[in-house]
Amino acid sequence: MADPADIQRLIGDLAREGTVVSVDLDAGTARVQFADDLTTGDIPWLCGRAGKTRVWSPPSAGEQVAVLCPEADTARGIIVGSLSSDRHPHAAQDGSTRIDFADGSWFAYDPASGDLTCLLVTGKISLTAPGGFRLVGPVTIEGDVELKGAMTATDDVVASGKSLKSHTHTGVQAGGAFSGPPK
Repeated sequence: MADPADIQRLIGDLAREGTVVSVDLDAGTARVQFADDLTTGDIPWLCGRAGKTRVWSPPSAGEQVAVLCPEADTARGIIVGSLSSDRHPHAAQDGSTRIDFADGSWFAYDPASGDLTCLLVTGKISLTAPGGFRLVGPVTIEGDVELKGAMTATDDVVASGKSLKSHTHTGVQAGGAFSGPPK
């Protein structure tokens, strides 16, 4: 029969906390260092989905993680999740869901207010929808708009207070003359 101290140590080593020291993005593995200075070999991290729908969110060096080690064997370890720390605190302190990125960009949903918000620090947002794109609700755009293609409005278009549908012109003359500006 095994020594009870060995059994207790093995049970204690089934799940361990450590810090990611390196990540191999091509292989989808990372190395984790534990408090006793033991560092794993390349071990996989658990992902949200890995079938027809896939989620990719690799850990980063310095991130605290929980590692499940079947039969207390770190060579067979699997990173099962991350732990917030002083170096990497929670992304939010309320009931919202938020994803923060290394460049300072973030994406958040607050169920209390119903607001879905994001901040993109650099780069651009590209949406491709061959079947169309539909926005329902008032839309505010701050900045220039460039339209490539036709625009159709089912109601009026107003620019600088001038209605496209019901504006009038000054200086209207019969014949080939041009009218004055709209009023």
